[in-house]
Amino acid sequence: MLHSPLRYPGGKSDFFAVAKSIISNAGISNVHVIEPYAGSAAVSLGLLDWGIARRVTLLERDPLLYAFWFCVFNHPAELIVAFQELPITIKTWEETRPLLAMDKPDPKRLVDLAVAALFLNRANFSGILNAGPIGGRQQRSKYKIDCRTNKDEIISRLLALSMLAPNVEVQFGDAVEWINRNSKTNSFVYLDPPYFVKGALLYRYHYRLKDHRDLSRALTTAKFKWLLSYDDDPVIEYLYEEFHISRLAFQYSVHSPQQRSELLISNFGHSLPPEYVAVKRRMRGRPGSGIDAADLAR
Repeated sequence: MLHSPLRYPGGKSDFFAVAKSIISNAGISNVHVIEPYAGSAAVSLGLLDWGIARRVTLLERDPLLYAFWFCVFNHPAELIVAFQELPITIKTWEETRPLLAMDKPDPKRLVDLAVAALFLNRANFSGILNAGPIGGRQQRSKYKIDCRTNKDEIISRLLALSMLAPNVEVQFGDAVEWINRNSKTNSFVYLDPPYFVKGALLYRYHYRLKDHRDLSRALTTAKFKWLLSYDDDPVIEYLYEEFHISRLAFQYSVHSPQQRSELLISNFGHSLPPEYVAVKRRMRGRPGSGIDAADLAR
């Protein structure tokens, strides 16, 4: 099984197994899979590795993450050499941070941006690109900036992924705009947008309420089959009430016994493996989260 080189906010152990089960049980196979919020790209690339997808397109709005995935599949040797030679230090962290100011990828600096994405993802708290370094800038913690950067293991993952290059395309762009332009595509689309509740803390390109609403409207008119994962919130249930919604139980990591739940939503009938079904919580009114229904209808 392939493993992403990226640590990712909200990452869930075993989630690929759930997505694979849902898609396989729906009779979806030999399809072009598109992931408009590439992130760690674990689901779409896993489906390609298992032969369920014949081709994958990754779409990413963050220029550093876009550059990373583009280089994995187009310039893997340059990426690996640059990463191998990069010191995992606070000095490197300080020199890398200015690249976060870039809002669009520079075609002449894609490898630099890709290495920056991988470095910051591995060196920062929870893999968040614009967070602080593990151990703090003074490195007084017992956990240092390099404690999540096993270069040999990461390079092994990069090499394994690069073998999929003939069947992977990477694009830079906005997910909702892509959906509106390609609403009649025959591809299967998996979406893992920024979290509704804590998106601003986890992602550089997080969503406001309007953006979440725009995504729901775009998917409502889409003709392709899609599967959507979201944090469990009544507002999201409200936005997608006409679709198939199930509640997934998962652990954020193998190191944490705490179980959370997440919404899985699709425009086709899907079912979860019994061991992953979470108990539906009671909701006190709708849409919840202190947001008036009128705001959602605008």
